[in-house]
Amino acid sequence: MRRWLLLTLLCWSSMVLAIPTPPSSDMPDGQGPWVVRAYFPDRAALNLLARRSAPWQVNHHEGWVLVEVANRFEYQRLLDADFKLLLDGERTRILREPAALRSIPGFACYRTVEETSQTLQQLVLDHPDLARMQTIGDSWERAQQPAEGYALEVLILGNQNVPGPKPTLFIMGAVHAREYTTAELVTRFAEGLLADYQDNAGVRWLLDTHEIHLLPQSNPDGRKQAESGQLWRKNVNENYCGTTSSNRGADLNRNFPYEWGAHEGSSPEPCDSTYRGLSPASEPETDAIVDYVRSIFPDRRPDDLVTPAPADTQGMFLDLHSFSQLVIWPWGFTETPAPNGTELTTLGRRLAWFNGYTAQQAIELYVTDGTTDDFAYGELGVPAYTFELGTEFFEDCSTFEELILPQNLAALRYALNVSSLPYQWPSGPDLLSLAAAPIEPGEQALFFAQADDRRFQQANGQEATQRIIGAQIRSDAIDGPVVAFMSALDGSFDDDHEVVVGFVDSSGRSVGRHLLLAQAEDESGADGPPAAQWLEVVDVGTTGRVQGQVLDAVTQLPLSTGYVQSDPYATLNGGGGYALRLPTGLREVRAQAEGYVPSPAETVDVLAGQTAQLDFSLLPECSLLASDAESGEPEGWTFIFPWAPSNTHSFSPTQAFTDSPSGDYTNGANNWMQLPAMDLSDISTPLLRFASRCDTEAGFDFGRVEYRIDGGSWVEVWRCSGSPTWSEVEVDLSDLAGVSSAEIRFRLTSDGFQTADGWYVDDIELVGGTLNCPSAPDWEGFADGFEAP
Repeated sequence: MRRWLLLTLLCWSSMVLAIPTPPSSDMPDGQGPWVVRAYFPDRAALNLLARRSAPWQVNHHEGWVLVEVANRFEYQRLLDADFKLLLDGERTRILREPAALRSIPGFACYRTVEETSQTLQQLVLDHPDLARMQTIGDSWERAQQPAEGYALEVLILGNQNVPGPKPTLFIMGAVHAREYTTAELVTRFAEGLLADYQDNAGVRWLLDTHEIHLLPQSNPDGRKQAESGQLWRKNVNENYCGTTSSNRGADLNRNFPYEWGAHEGSSPEPCDSTYRGLSPASEPETDAIVDYVRSIFPDRRPDDLVTPAPADTQGMFLDLHSFSQLVIWPWGFTETPAPNGTELTTLGRRLAWFNGYTAQQAIELYVTDGTTDDFAYGELGVPAYTFELGTEFFEDCSTFEELILPQNLAALRYALNVSSLPYQWPSGPDLLSLAAAPIEPGEQALFFAQADDRRFQQANGQEATQRIIGAQIRSDAIDGPVVAFMSALDGSFDDDHEVVVGFVDSSGRSVGRHLLLAQAEDESGADGPPAAQWLEVVDVGTTGRVQGQVLDAVTQLPLSTGYVQSDPYATLNGGGGYALRLPTGLREVRAQAEGYVPSPAETVDVLAGQTAQLDFSLLPECSLLASDAESGEPEGWTFIFPWAPSNTHSFSPTQAFTDSPSGDYTNGANNWMQLPAMDLSDISTPLLRFASRCDTEAGFDFGRVEYRIDGGSWVEVWRCSGSPTWSEVEVDLSDLAGVSSAEIRFRLTSDGFQTADGWYVDDIELVGGTLNCPSAPDWEGFADGFEAP
C-alpha cells in the first residue's frame, strides 16, 4: 500500500509540475521580436494573421499558430484580435541571437549556396551523358549588379543519348531562404540517382526515359542571409521596406502569377513576411522560374478554375519547404477542390505514405495566393505539390539524415516513377521487390514480387484499396510486348496485397542485361507504376550455382515455401528445394519462409561452372508473449500511471493499451508500460511486433520502445511521433538473443507545450526462433486484426 501511495504521489507531483504557462492577454516586457503560439479565436482570424505574417506552423486541432511577432504594436494587434499568446522562449532566443546560436558551420550536413553550385558542376563533370546545367535567371542582387548575387542554376538529369520527348519532373527548394533541409534534399536526390544509374534497373529506366529538372537554391540571395543564422524568408529586394531592413524583400511564394493577390492570401505591405511583390512575377527569381517551368511543361488546361487537365497529362511539379510535415496540393485560395482534385488527392496520399506526413489540400492550412503549386497546376495542368519537411527551419543534422532524408528520398523517387502518368498510376497497386536470378541461354528466369494496393497515408480521409487481379512483365518499355503474365503465389488473386510470380524465357535474347518492366493491376482496372529489373543472360559456364533444401529445424523436413536470396538476386524455394545461379566470388546467401525466423547469412565461394550445396535449417517462429488488450492488464506487466487498456481506439476489437485512457496526455509526461522480464537464452532472432497509433505532437512528443539487459541501462530501438493512424510495426531485437533477463517497455515522453490524444499500442507479440516453442498464447481477437508482414 505504501509503495502504491508513493507512486501515486510521484505521478501526481509530476503532473502538477508539468502544467504549462497558460496563454495570456498580457504584453511581455521588452520591444520584441518574439516567437509565440497564438491561439486563434476562429478561422477568419487565422487567415487574417497569415495574410500578413507567414505562420511557422499551424495546429488546427489545438487551435494555435506558431508565428513571429516583430514588435509591441504587432503584439497588441494580435491581442486586440482576441488571440491568446504563449511565448516560445527558445525560439525567441534563436530569433534574437541568430549568429551566436545558429549558422551553417553548426550544420555540417547542409551545403552553402556556393557548395551547392560546386556539387552540381561536379556532377556534370562526372556524368556528362546524364547531367547538364542551365542558368535560368538571376537573383535580385545579381540583376542589379552582375558581380554580386547569384545565378539560378538548374541541374538537368537524363540520358542525353536517348531521344525524347520525355516526362518531366521539376523540383525546387529553398524558395524560403531559412528552410535548410530543402536544398540539401534536392541535391542529395540528384547524387543518389546518378550513383545508382549503373546497376539499379529502376534508376536506369527512369534516367533513360525521363528528365529531372532540379533547382536546389531558388532564392540564393536570401539563403545567404539565412546561412548567417538569420531566419530570413523573402528575397532581398531593397526597394521593399528599406535598403537595410531585415524585413525587406518579397515573399517569392506569394509572387507567382496565378490568382496573384486575388484572395487575401498575401500582403500588400512591403515589410510583411508575406508581401507579394509589386506585381505578378515582379521579382527576377520568380520571373525566371515561371518562364522556365512554362518552357518544360506543355499547357494542358485553360487557366480557369473548373476544367481538368487530361488524364494522360505527364510530368510533375514539386516545391520543397519546411516545416510542418505536410504534403499539400492546389487550391490554396478556395475550399473548392481543384478540377483534378480526386487524382491530386490520391497521388498526395501515396506521396505521404513514404514520409508519414499529413496529406491535404493547401486551403486546409490557411488561405494563400500567388503560390508555386497553384501556378504550376492552375496555368499548365501539371500535378503540383508542396512538401513541408520536418519540424524546424534549422533542422538538426541527425534528424535530417536519419529521418527526413530517407523518408523523403523515397517519396521523390515515387514521384519520378509515376510522372509518366501521374493522374492514373497512383490509383493502381505498387509492385515491390521485383527480383530474379541470372540465367544461361535457353533457361527461364523466375521473377517474383509483392503487389500492394495499400500504401496510402490515411490520416486525413480514406483512400479505397482494391483487390489485386494480375501483373505482367513487358520487354524494354512500358508499352513493349508482354513477355510474361504473373500469377498469385498462393494460387488465387483474392486480396489487396499478393506475392506474384512469372517466368520469362531467354529465347532470342543475347548475353547481357535486358531491362524488363512489370506492373500490377487492381480490380478497378487501374495499373500501378512500373517496377524495373534486369533479365541477366550470362555465357554458359561463367556463373556458378548454389542449391539445396530449406528445412524445418524441428522436423528436418523440407519446406515448400519461401525464398533464397543473395542481393540483388533471389529465387523461390519449392518442394524440390531451390537452385540459385550467382556470379562468381564470395557471396552471402540467406533463406526465409513465412512462419520461420530468417536464417543468418551463409558465405559461399561461387565458382564458375560449379554447383555448391547449401541447405538451410530454419527455426519455427514461436510466439513467446502476446496480448491484444482485450482481457485488461496482463499478469506480470507493469503499468505506470496513466497507462491502461482503453476502448477509445483499437487495431483489433475492441481495446488497445494507451498512455492516456482518459483524454489527452499531459505536458512533461514520462510514463510507460513494461513487459515482464523474460529468459531468451534459447531464442534466436527475437522480433517485437505491434500495431501503433501515435497521435502526438510531431517532433516533440514521442512514443519509444526500449529494452534493457540484466537490469542495466535502457536502450531505445524504435520511436514514433505525429502518426495518428494505425500502422503495423516490426522491431528487430537481435541484441536480446541468448539473454537470460531481458525487459521491454513502451514509454511516452512529452515536452511542455502541445498535447494530443496519445499513443495507442495493440496486438503486441514477441516472437523468436527456438526448437521448443512454448504453448501458443491465448489472446482472443488477435488473429482478426494482425497480419505478420
